[in-house]
Amino acid sequence: MLYPSKAGGESWFMAADPTKDARFDPQSKISLNSDGSWKIKSAQVRLSVFTSTSLNTIQIPTYARDELARKGYMQSPNDWKNVEMTGFVKLNAVSDAKDNFDWYARGGRHTDALPCEGSSYKGALHYDGRVRWQKETWHVSYEQAPYKPAVSPIKNRWVGLKAIIRNVQVNGAEAVRLELWVNDNADKVTWQRVYDMVDAGDWGGDASQCDGANDKMPITWGGPIAVFRWDSAKDVDFKWMSVREIEP
Repeated sequence: MLYPSKAGGESWFMAADPTKDARFDPQSKISLNSDGSWKIKSAQVRLSVFTSTSLNTIQIPTYARDELARKGYMQSPNDWKNVEMTGFVKLNAVSDAKDNFDWYARGGRHTDALPCEGSSYKGALHYDGRVRWQKETWHVSYEQAPYKPAVSPIKNRWVGLKAIIRNVQVNGAEAVRLELWVNDNADKVTWQRVYDMVDAGDWGGDASQCDGANDKMPITWGGPIAVFRWDSAKDVDFKWMSVREIEP
């Protein structure tokens, strides 16, 4: 843990048998490896992690951005908001070496049918070793932060990635601090911060499409789903995944 867990807050840790975990939805078949890790073979992976309240659309009365910012959550007070997401992955086969792993939160489902439910901050580790943050104001409307070099190409080796999303105060207003950390040798100890930025309402976005008064407003509210995502990777092993609510 890099940041302390919030007392009484939400947490999820990958179970010994995640196929029996109602809060975990891999959306594709996963299989157990001999070393205790799990394998998934899909070109489009979305490992969804729900809060203890799970997703219940009828409990989301509005997607209006100003109202979500006022309440601090999309569905329930225990939505994933200030979070530390951790996952270890081993990229075994890939069709596009420039694609990436993404850990993201602060929204619900990402579907064209409900575009304003699909808000998120996405922390990306690319297969070639680059990193960056993305701001998805709604599905699909992205703003990309610049790439930064972080590690050597990650194919055929274990690597750990942490995405940390937490609210902070900037000039008396609520903002969002975004951090990416990499454990390059996968020892679970030697974490290195490779990206650190703040969205203080001056970064991209078109929140007016979802009734936001300020197009560039930060995504300060929580959402019922946190997701470990990757594309173009035909064979990936994963382990030691967790999502914890942290003190902001």
